[in-house]
Amino acid sequence: MKQDMSEDILIKYILGEASTDEGREIETWKSANHANAKKFEEVKIILETGKRLAEVSPLGEAEAWEKFKEKRVTASREPAKVVLMNRNTNTNWLRIAAAAVLLIGGGWIGYALYQQNAANQVVNIQANNQVRVDTLPDGSVVHLNKNSGISYVGTFKSKREITLTGEAFFDVKHDEAAPFTVHVNDVTIKDVGTAFNVKSKEHNTQIIVESGIVQVARSNNAVRLTRNQMVSINPEDKQWKVEESTDDLYGYYKEPVFNAVHVPLSRLVAVLNEAYGTNIKIENAALRNIPITIPIKLSDPLSNVLAAIKDTTPAMKIIEVGNTIIIQ
Repeated sequence: MKQDMSEDILIKYILGEASTDEGREIETWKSANHANAKKFEEVKIILETGKRLAEVSPLGEAEAWEKFKEKRVTASREPAKVVLMNRNTNTNWLRIAAAAVLLIGGGWIGYALYQQNAANQVVNIQANNQVRVDTLPDGSVVHLNKNSGISYVGTFKSKREITLTGEAFFDVKHDEAAPFTVHVNDVTIKDVGTAFNVKSKEHNTQIIVESGIVQVARSNNAVRLTRNQMVSINPEDKQWKVEESTDDLYGYYKEPVFNAVHVPLSRLVAVLNEAYGTNIKIENAALRNIPITIPIKLSDPLSNVLAAIKDTTPAMKIIEVGNTIIIQ
């Protein structure tokens, strides 16, 4: 009795094309030991699975072949020796067909395993000392402010859910079948297709809508925001107040140049402190609400920006005291 068996003969037997003598020999070989029975079952499973999946395989033959080869390399770590039996040339078509089925089926199995792994994979995107822009798998674009990050599970196509830390601007691709959801602190922001900014700082959450509509919810509270509306949420808030967003400075980090147009000095200073990581204070209370209109290029040094602010109000004084900049 042969110690090993050709896969060609096993395929013929499984497909019902083996001769009586070949069938008898395979049965004897299969019952000889556990290793032979296991090899037979492996060939049978791959062949039958391939037959079921071949018609719906999303892989081209070249890609399927590469996937199948990877699977065979893994399996070959404990290879079974094969001694070829005499081949009947009339079965060439059968071997070719079976090989094609194994190729496509094996490729599909590899693809299915890859998809399963991808569905459970956690993807993290982090911005450290620089603003980061990324395009998500669904085509949506996210601008991450410095020291901010997002994470999501899976391929982010059928289920679009993100967890945010820090601040980000989302330009969401429209897809009614799969709403775009952002989780930050204990707040959930849900959207179908729009652009909005989310900022989390010291457990406070601020959402500003640039276009479209979003729904913001936490426990039993929920509000609906439209273009140029915003809501600021503190942990202890029981009621939320929807307000109008009066400027575009919330998105300062996503554009190389942003414009302050009739913006109160106190508001502009707050943004500059965030953007440059500095400590600017307004000592003269009379200056807090004076309107400032200047273009600001974040790549410029802060001294240039402060000089432009001072030019709008000649009586203003700006001095440095240690690490603090004081406006008088």
